[in-house]
Amino acid sequence: MKYESKRFDELTAEELYEILKSRNEIFVIEQDCVYQDCDDRDYGYHVFCRDDSGRVAAYMRIYEIDEEPDVILVDGQAIWSGNLTEEQIKAGTKVPDYHDPSKDRAGDVRTVQMGRVLTLDHGKGLGALLLDAGIRTAWEEMGADRIFIESEEYVEGYYTRTGFVRTSDVFLKDDIPHVHMELWK
Repeated sequence: MKYESKRFDELTAEELYEILKSRNEIFVIEQDCVYQDCDDRDYGYHVFCRDDSGRVAAYMRIYEIDEEPDVILVDGQAIWSGNLTEEQIKAGTKVPDYHDPSKDRAGDVRTVQMGRVLTLDHGKGLGALLLDAGIRTAWEEMGADRIFIESEEYVEGYYTRTGFVRTSDVFLKDDIPHVHMELWK
């Protein structure tokens, strides 16, 4: 399968529909997570491949960020701030990542975040090809120095094999254990 990398404004209506349909299938139906999928972070790049029927079989989005999302300790539980109310965030304690700022290079560091990573057909190698295409897009198309991800804990090894390093303890995002990870160019 051929992987494509397109900016949001380059997507056709059909491609966008198929992307949103696949995201809905995995994250809302399969993982039973009800959340606002269209969250204003789709204006970056979209990396995907389609199967013979035209359905998006593997996908990720990549967008520039200024800082990582917060993880808040509430009643002894580390929870992604996007799943909390303002009152819970204020009452909780921010959990620091153990990102090593000494790795930051002098000057501006361009950080991008990969997210909404999915494959519809598991075990066929689509994920490894997708990750390679996404990293290439981050480095070559977006000029990134650093890639940040919020990985589900059970697939941490998938990212580690590519060079990503864990930078947080486990936290809950949509009731699923996650960890922050990063990869430097």
